[in-house]
Amino acid sequence: MNWVKYYTREAFKTLKVVTVGSAIIVSVAFIKYRPVYKVTLSGETIGYIENKESIEENIEKYLDDTTGNIAFREIAAMPEYEFKLVNRAENVSEKDVVLAVQDTITTTYKTYGITVDGEQKVVVGSQDEAEKIINELNEDLNKNIDLKLGVVEVFSTELTLNSEDEAKGTLGEIKTAKVKEYEEAVAKEKAAKAAARAKAKALALAQAQAQAQAQAQDETQGIEGAVEVAAAPVSAGPISFIQPVSGSISSRYGSRSSVRSSVHTGLDIACPQGTTIVAAASGVVTFAGYNGSYGNLIKIDHGNGSETWYAHCSAIYVSAGQSVATGSAIGAVGQTGNATGPHLHLEIRIGGAPVNPQNYLY
Repeated sequence: MNWVKYYTREAFKTLKVVTVGSAIIVSVAFIKYRPVYKVTLSGETIGYIENKESIEENIEKYLDDTTGNIAFREIAAMPEYEFKLVNRAENVSEKDVVLAVQDTITTTYKTYGITVDGEQKVVVGSQDEAEKIINELNEDLNKNIDLKLGVVEVFSTELTLNSEDEAKGTLGEIKTAKVKEYEEAVAKEKAAKAAARAKAKALALAQAQAQAQAQAQDETQGIEGAVEVAAAPVSAGPISFIQPVSGSISSRYGSRSSVRSSVHTGLDIACPQGTTIVAAASGVVTFAGYNGSYGNLIKIDHGNGSETWYAHCSAIYVSAGQSVATGSAIGAVGQTGNATGPHLHLEIRIGGAPVNPQNYLY
């Protein structure tokens, strides 16, 4: 029994020594080292922290932030943590770790681009701001000028915005250029019309004399005589006409009848109601509407002082100011106005005076 007591006492002594020694070692370790988490991202150490939960909370808060123009944020990989004892001299900074993680996060921004003719010109921060700028640009704008302004959403990882003043300045320059372009086109058109009128006046002097002679001979020599006098060819410049309809001639230029009070100033071509009428030559529609005995009437200016008139239409497909091509549909045959049956009354006028259409077609 004595040996048992002896060895028991020795065991307790040894345990005491080991416990004291361990305590001393642990105390020394905690004096020199401290417990932390080593943080790695994609296998690379980015720092040391003491509170893992705090870091994760800060990262989630940053990812969920969609203030301002932020659309969303994405992180390629979450950080990994390893519990370790490190030398107390080692830098432990939660802020540095958070910043290192934020550097790997991609931020996508949502902005609004203002487009002109479909091409993006400026970028602003909100749709309301874009619409406000567009509304201001459209104020006092001639209705014939269409800037074709639009708004599109723009997603980008770089936040680059134009200030309101910058946007207005850029778009204002485009507006000024559009207005100038329109005004120059209007001035050019006016100049062309003035030149055409001047040329038409010169042509009208000679044509009026020929027309007066034709009417005088009609009174003394009868209808056939009037037709023969008026049949003298009159130049229409380079204009080449095509037949506006196909049909039979029911009344010739220069004839008289009980349905009219003067010499016939055009050519009547009889054809079925609704037959399509096409433009005899390209030009600009100067009149499209109802006009007394002519009924529904279309007038087309072909330049060089030349015009064609299409009367008694049952329908009109064009409007004043519209450009038409040779052979394009402009109306339908009818018997509106002073007409006894469906037909097209066709007039060709040079310098404002009617000439015999059969000098040019039919």
